[in-house]
Amino acid sequence: MRILVTGGSGYLGSAAVPALLANGHEVVTIGRHPGVDAAVCDLTDADAVHKAVRAVGDCDAVVHLAARAHDFRGLSLEDLLLANTATTRNLIAALRAEGRTAEVRFVHASSAAVYELLDAKRRMTAEQAPYAASKLQAEQLLHAEPFRSLCVLRFTPIYDRDHLQDVAKRVFLPGTRLKLRLCPPPLHSLCRLDRAVRAIVYCIESHGATGRHLTNVNDPLLISQHELTEWFPGKAMPLPTTALALIAKTAARCGTAGARAERLIRKFTETSDPPVPSWDVTLACQQRLTPKHF
Repeated sequence: MRILVTGGSGYLGSAAVPALLANGHEVVTIGRHPGVDAAVCDLTDADAVHKAVRAVGDCDAVVHLAARAHDFRGLSLEDLLLANTATTRNLIAALRAEGRTAEVRFVHASSAAVYELLDAKRRMTAEQAPYAASKLQAEQLLHAEPFRSLCVLRFTPIYDRDHLQDVAKRVFLPGTRLKLRLCPPPLHSLCRLDRAVRAIVYCIESHGATGRHLTNVNDPLLISQHELTEWFPGKAMPLPTTALALIAKTAARCGTAGARAERLIRKFTETSDPPVPSWDVTLACQQRLTPKHF
């Protein structure tokens, strides 16, 4: 198959592209890197994306991996909507303009972070979970298009032994380098890089797959926060989870910054195990988010 890939030089893309090539596929990439990408463009520029899609020609499939992830410091909701949602909208528009949406198999890298907004009990807003909002809206945009096949993959934090930045968020107290060993330990759902790559390849090569598919991609077993602390050097300070929860409640009384700290600490102490995905829940959530952002 001839496959158009965005984000081919990123963390996930740099592993997925070689895997697709090894399986005999032809891969063409679009992005910001001259000499690496087949067509150079800024994915936030709709006209540039259209020109790039036209330049690379017909493709059987699209693998959309380009996104802003991992480090969100200093980024607003608008920044993330531009990086993760507008880029998806631009890619869809380019494919539509070239008359390809009904012909291609589209594989999209989303995130289990969207469950922060899909959990109705939390009643979080887009401003409180901007990354989740940017990925969720991208899913909703894709669902509205008549692709021959759509596979949306909600990855839990992806890691390998050389890339543990998302794992560190489960070990170090948010905003600090204080390594904690919580008692009792929360359990976390993670995704090894090779498993993430296999999921992408599987979606591409499932020749009978049509329709709209939504799935979580994660390791088969949850992992204890105690085990995660062993992945990092240095001694971890033991701390009762209840004590940290009390600190979070106290912080919540200290204005907007305190409320944000409370959410980060609460997330740090909770078990993360994504529920069964549902398109109905995903599409219904749009009604609960701030309309101006959609």
